[in-house]
Amino acid sequence: MATQARIGQAVLGVLMVGCALTGLFPRPVPLLFAIAAVGTANAAFPLMRTFGSALLGGVAASSIALSSVPFVTCSSERFTEVFTCSGDAPTWHLTGTVLVAGLSGASLVLARITDQ
Repeated sequence: MATQARIGQAVLGVLMVGCALTGLFPRPVPLLFAIAAVGTANAAFPLMRTFGSALLGGVAASSIALSSVPFVTCSSERFTEVFTCSGDAPTWHLTGTVLVAGLSGASLVLARITDQ
């Protein structure tokens, strides 16, 4: 079971790096993907599993917290430089943050399975 979980961790890491590099998501979503990929890589090894899991949990929580922020900030002229507000950027931001939270959660589950 541990080997399958590590393969799953590797697949999730590749997905996270791929999403960070595609350029579909406005900032800071690619940074969240990159941090989650580092957490996934750390969670795959016994020595760093606790740090990796903590990093993944933090990324998942911050992603959910940031998911609706562009919709609020883009409705005001004052904060348009914080997040990209042109076109479909708020929608892509929401999609990216929910995706990063889901992938981080899946990686947390796999880290827990590997730990047993």
